[in-house]
Amino acid sequence: MDRLIYTALSAMQRAQEAQGVTAHNLANAHTPGFRREMLSMQQGYLVVRAAATPLLTRVQAGAEAPHDLLRSGRIETTGRPLDLALEGGAWLAVSDAAGAEAYTRRGDLRLGPDGSLMTGQGQPVRGAEGPIVIAGGFDAIRIASDGRIETRAAFDAPFVEVARLKLVSPPPAALARGPDGLFRAAAPLEADPLARVTIGALETSNVEVAEALVELIEQARGFEMQTKLLAAARELDERTAALMRVEG
Repeated sequence: MDRLIYTALSAMQRAQEAQGVTAHNLANAHTPGFRREMLSMQQGYLVVRAAATPLLTRVQAGAEAPHDLLRSGRIETTGRPLDLALEGGAWLAVSDAAGAEAYTRRGDLRLGPDGSLMTGQGQPVRGAEGPIVIAGGFDAIRIASDGRIETRAAFDAPFVEVARLKLVSPPPAALARGPDGLFRAAAPLEADPLARVTIGALETSNVEVAEALVELIEQARGFEMQTKLLAAARELDERTAALMRVEG
């Protein structure tokens, strides 16, 4: 009976974690470039130091939340000159809160009051030499498909390159998501000269809302089932104890 209660309680905990992951995905369904999280389960044993072997009756299901980098989001045209959608496996280099290099697929860029180029979430966009700052006084600004940033001084003046986005193309396994939603590699990545972006468009989140809602309903039902199993185990335990008292 103790094993049944332990199993049901462990399943309830994992179901609760799964609901949290799915709810986080739904909350970011409209965040540009967001990559959905997936729940991965694996078993583990509780090991007592005094025991020679692990307690096989104490099997736990551990949960991890890897990210889905293989499914791309939809490309939506916006027409904004600072909006960009990263093509293929390209990523945009940005600075995190500590100033370290990180990577994102979010392409809704904007200029700050001091000319700093930032994402819609406020992270500074990086070039080869660090965060990009565009000097003021220009008539227009544009971004080329290879990441070049160009400005012109007047309507009839030619565009001149003033900076270049740092675009990288790492293998998906090389990236790990941080608690701030940015991705990082073990060491800063080299810029990929072949990486390209689509200007005037944004890549949406790769979360499918209908699919996530179905997952949330299934997870809620699973949690409810484990709750009923826990109640049934308690009832059986109480009846067994009562029967032993009668026989005694």
